[in-house]
Amino acid sequence: MSSNIKSRYGRKRTVTQINDNQFIVEGDSGFLRIGFEVDPSSPTYADFEGGPFLHIGYDFFGKGRVTEIQIIDSDREDYAIIKVTLENN
Repeated sequence: MSSNIKSRYGRKRTVTQINDNQFIVEGDSGFLRIGFEVDPSSPTYADFEGGPFLHIGYDFFGKGRVTEIQIIDSDREDYAIIKVTLENN
């Protein structure tokens, strides 16, 4: 199941549920900021240009708290894909 949201700059982002506690957030983005505390391969946040801002421990659109963020390689320039895992309920 997919839904569309818009960044504060009007860019479309698609949020797709891939199983009970994992989602893909993707869309055109001029840049994507990634941050980590210790290990660059384990990001603690991902920030699309204009949003959404995804962070470990933050609520994910009322569906649960984020426990893992994974950057998915895209073959398209200026297109970001993030996989988000939520806490198991």
